[in-house]
Amino acid sequence: MRKLKLFIAGILICSGLLASEKEDIKFLDELFIQKKYSMALQESNNFLKKYPRSKYIKNIRIRMGQVYYVEGKYQEAINTLNNCLKDLKLNQNESNNIYLYLVKSYIGLKDFDTAIRGANLIVKTTPEGKNDYEEALLAIGKGYMDNKDYIRAQKELTNALTVQGKNYEDVVLNLALSAYNNSQYIKTIVYLDEYYRGGKVGGNKDLVNYLYGSSYYKTNETSKALEYFKKVKDNNSNSEYKTISVLTMIEIYLKQGNAREAENILSSLSSDPKLYNTALKSFGDFYLVRGSNEAALGYYNKISNKDIDVWYGIALSQYRLKDYKNSLDNFRKLYPTKYKNESIYYQLSIEYLNKNYKWVLNNKNLVAGLNLKRDEEIAINNLIGTSAFQEGDFKTAEEYYQKNYNISQTKESLYKLIVTLSKLKDKTKLDNLLKEYNLKYPTDQEYKKNITIITSDNLLGNGQGDKAIEIYKEYLTTNRDPEIVSSLIEVMIAQKKYGDVMQYLNIQEASLDNTYQKGIATMGMGKYDEAEMYFNQIINNSENQDKSLLEKAKYNLIKNYFLWERYQDAISSGETYISGDNLLGLEDVVDKVAISYFRLDNPEKAREYFEKLKLVSNMGDYAQFQIGETYYSEKKYKEAIDAYKVSAETSRNPEYKEKGLYWQISSLYLLKNTDEFTKKSKEFFTTYPNSRLKDNILLMEGELYGTQGNTDNSLKTYEKLYGETKDETLKEKSLMKIIELSQNAKDIKKEIEWINKITNDNKKSYYMAKHFQREKQAEEAKVEFEKLILTEDYKDFGSLGLGDYYYSKKDYPKAKGYYENILSLDNSAYKDRALYQVANIEKETGLTKEAVRNYTKLYVLYPTSEYALESKIRSAEGYETLNSFNDAIAQYDELLKTESKNKDYFLEKLIFLNLKIEKKDLAKVYYEELKRENLKLSEKYKDFFNGGENI
Repeated sequence: MRKLKLFIAGILICSGLLASEKEDIKFLDELFIQKKYSMALQESNNFLKKYPRSKYIKNIRIRMGQVYYVEGKYQEAINTLNNCLKDLKLNQNESNNIYLYLVKSYIGLKDFDTAIRGANLIVKTTPEGKNDYEEALLAIGKGYMDNKDYIRAQKELTNALTVQGKNYEDVVLNLALSAYNNSQYIKTIVYLDEYYRGGKVGGNKDLVNYLYGSSYYKTNETSKALEYFKKVKDNNSNSEYKTISVLTMIEIYLKQGNAREAENILSSLSSDPKLYNTALKSFGDFYLVRGSNEAALGYYNKISNKDIDVWYGIALSQYRLKDYKNSLDNFRKLYPTKYKNESIYYQLSIEYLNKNYKWVLNNKNLVAGLNLKRDEEIAINNLIGTSAFQEGDFKTAEEYYQKNYNISQTKESLYKLIVTLSKLKDKTKLDNLLKEYNLKYPTDQEYKKNITIITSDNLLGNGQGDKAIEIYKEYLTTNRDPEIVSSLIEVMIAQKKYGDVMQYLNIQEASLDNTYQKGIATMGMGKYDEAEMYFNQIINNSENQDKSLLEKAKYNLIKNYFLWERYQDAISSGETYISGDNLLGLEDVVDKVAISYFRLDNPEKAREYFEKLKLVSNMGDYAQFQIGETYYSEKKYKEAIDAYKVSAETSRNPEYKEKGLYWQISSLYLLKNTDEFTKKSKEFFTTYPNSRLKDNILLMEGELYGTQGNTDNSLKTYEKLYGETKDETLKEKSLMKIIELSQNAKDIKKEIEWINKITNDNKKSYYMAKHFQREKQAEEAKVEFEKLILTEDYKDFGSLGLGDYYYSKKDYPKAKGYYENILSLDNSAYKDRALYQVANIEKETGLTKEAVRNYTKLYVLYPTSEYALESKIRSAEGYETLNSFNDAIAQYDELLKTESKNKDYFLEKLIFLNLKIEKKDLAKVYYEELKRENLKLSEKYKDFFNGGENI
């Protein structure tokens, strides 16, 4: 129940009143004092009717509004208090207090925008007004917090903080709470420090200390956190914060491994059985999560009053400790509780582990009707399926494995289905699943061996012995498995393939050389994990005396990490290799370390190794160019230019000389350094007249001149590019640029000249049509549009042009037909424009309802269209024409809230329409807003509104 700040109690017994009035006032006061608000409101209404001229009318009406707020009847409070503003002669303090309660009432309705407007109407020139304003902002901030909008809460509370009135400490505390709830723990601590300085901690001491402790805990300052949690713990109060503080202290000590302190806290709670039991559960949960099941069970068993959560912890601990008998008993007891799913799963699991497969199968219907999570359903299906498999009930096993495969098509679930079908001898299904496995998991090794055996057995069963042999051979190309070799030999003997049998019988024994070759092979196949294993077997073999083999293994391990994109491992292994006495592929290792640093976004370290690589004679040019590349990727173009310049001037390799100069030019282009760009471009064209990079430079040159407004030079460059390039894409791009620049320069002759160079007739018509449109040559444009509507690529553009042509002639039926052609297309950039024009035609021809529909359709389907805003306005105007005033009001109100322009127009419409439907109160809300927006414009509505200021 809210506390009433202002109750005008004892208003009353004064001389000069009639006896009956005195009695009624006294009775009314008592009702309010005793908080019998419902009856008090009834009697207040009776009093107003009985004594309409009483001098206490004002006090009673204000008090009624306040009581409606306290009762949570926010709309009644708003209506009553607004009527007080309108009808009564109020002093400043009374008006302020009414605005305060209006603010609180609007907060109750979660209408924060109106609440904020109400707060701003409070006059702050007196101490009382200042306090009312501060309290209003505090209430708004708390309202936002209740609504979990902590950012806006902080904004309003920060505004309240600047007032520094009598609610200052409460404002600071609520700022701390909003910051905490928004995970801003440092801010929380700052606000709490300020709150403490105010000296108003008092009854909030536990809350404040808890917030301190929790904030420090969240910022990993556990010693400070413990200090504040201890203050809460040692306080004599029984607040909710005491329990959570104690449990958090225990959690901290346990995480620190300080079991003694945690136990000390636990011992200190023995006088409070409820808190002691809660703490014991906290110990149990902590150890259970971390897998210390024996410790967890010990704490759970100490709890004197065990709830179902504790029994679940006990049952799970026993299960993990393999005390299946007691665990089973406890899980069975949990069957009728919220742990029903877990109860069934662990019952099935325990019976399965006890090899009581028949029990699992006989009780599989326990699962029916359960609302299981995905993982729970998969786990239970696996238990039932595997129990069925163990009992030889392969059909049931298939059913439950199939269920899992339908839920999640994993490699494991597919494998189980394959094994089960191999037992059922269902060759057709098995063959399909084997194909699916090989398609989905061609590089799998986990099940590959068993799948190979099953596949071969299936082929043998179908009389396809040769294919079975090929399957085994294929497996052995990447896996040397004695069992597969043995199976292959058996099949080969059966198929009389004796020569091949001898080949596999003579397989050599394993050696380090073999291991190295396996590493190279698996690396080449992209099996980097296996390659790593093989190379490490050589590196870590203490008996290996072959230094050359060891060096090769180390070198290729680095290459393997690099190909695997494990760049940090490539760096660490590479740096160790470089610092040793290894020579094999040393420059390649330095390069790979440099590139690895670069790919890990550490260009400085990359450059450090490229500098080292420059010392190697045949790698110097490459390394220098790569240094430039690292700067370029960082967008450090000046440094890149310096590095590329070295490449261009000193490289012995022609490729890097040319690329060095080209990338200098590219960097200068990005720096917009026209003079140097022009100088270096000329140098490039002279030095490399036939370079394939020449076209790119010309393209950059044209764009650079264009961005600087140098149209003449830009045109010359694109014309040169058009004339010289052999790249058709660049030729087309340069042609479009020439046409565009000619248009911008209003050089009609040149524009036409270059449009005529377009080889595609449809595209040429498109550009000619656009040209005629700009020149307002409507008839000539129409000719081109009529060509374009017959094409696929420009049909929509042609239809739009013809639609606009006939619209300008007011031939609306023809215009509409062309616009609707666009709307019938699957895709077009002009659909919003066409829809807008269709709506305009309907508006012009009196089809208002259809126009409103299409305007609405436009701004709903194309909210970012340039026609969206105008469509919203026209739909609102259409509603007016249709006398759908409520729809019009809703539309204008939405426009007012979402659009920054035309506010005066929207407000005038809202005032007019609300007056028209006799909603004067709402009209006045918009009138007040219009006064704030445009006082002069609002003057013409002044006579419509009388009385006190209303919100």
